[in-house]
Amino acid sequence: MRGVVYGRSLDFRPLPPGPDVLSSPLKLSDVDYVQLPQKGWRDHLRLFLQASGLTSIPISVRLRWQAHEVIDWLQSSLLARGRGKRGSITHPVQLMSAIEFLMSLPADLEIERRLLHTLIGRGLIEYRKRISTGRERPMLFAKEATSHFMAGFKEQQLLSKSGSPAEQFQTIQRIYTSYYFFRAYYIFAIISREPPESGGKLFSKFMRACFFMSTIQDDGTIAPKPAYRQLPPKEQVVFLAKRDVALQARLREDDALRTELQNLLRFFRSVRG
Repeated sequence: MRGVVYGRSLDFRPLPPGPDVLSSPLKLSDVDYVQLPQKGWRDHLRLFLQASGLTSIPISVRLRWQAHEVIDWLQSSLLARGRGKRGSITHPVQLMSAIEFLMSLPADLEIERRLLHTLIGRGLIEYRKRISTGRERPMLFAKEATSHFMAGFKEQQLLSKSGSPAEQFQTIQRIYTSYYFFRAYYIFAIISREPPESGGKLFSKFMRACFFMSTIQDDGTIAPKPAYRQLPPKEQVVFLAKRDVALQARLREDDALRTELQNLLRFFRSVRG
C-alpha cells in the first residue's frame, strides 16, 4: 500500500542540501584522457544475435562494454572529452550509479576498475577541495558521514514518540534522508581513500543503517523484518570492507568480529546471482 499519509510516498532519492551543491560543475585538469576501443562490426553482430536469442555473450564481455560506457560518460562529464553523453556534476551523489557499478565489478576487469576508481576518486577529491574553500575550513567525507548518521540515529530513537501518521511519516523521511547521505558520504570516504582516523567504526554504522533502511516501506511505515532485496549487493559490501583501513585493523586483532562479519554477509545477495 503506497501513500497512506495524504497520498504521499517516501522520497528514496533525496536531493543534497543546497549549500553542498557546487555553483559550477566539476572539471578535472590533472587526469589524462584514455582512448577506449570502440565496438567493431563483429561486436555489433554479436549484440544483434544475442538480442535475437541466437547466441549469448559472456558476462565478462558485457561488463567490459558497460564499463567502457561508464568511463566514457565520466570522461565526458569530468574531463569534457570523449564520446559519452556529458553530465553536469555538481554533487557526488550524481556519481552514485558509476560508483555502485565500480564496486560490483569482478577482479578480472582490473584495468577498467582502476580507470573508474581514478576518475571517480579524483572527482571526489576535487569536490572536497572546492567545498572546503567555500566553507573556509577542511571538509572530510567521513566526518560528514558521522554527522548524518547521528542525525538519523537520534531521530530513530524518537520514532516511537511520533504522534499522528503524518508526523511519523515526516520523521521516517528525515531518518531515511540522514541515513541515505550517511551511506553515500561513507562510500565517498572509502573511494577517495581518506585516512582511517577521520571516521571511527563507520562500517558497523553502515551495516546498521542499511538494515534499518531496508525495513522502510514506500508508504513511510516500518516493516517488521528487513526486505533483503533492498540491501546493497554483497559485492559492494565486500568492496567497502576490504578498503576500510580502520575495519581491517580491527579484523586483524578480533577473531569474533571477523566471524560476525562473515555471518552478516550471508544476508546480502550477489548482484549477479
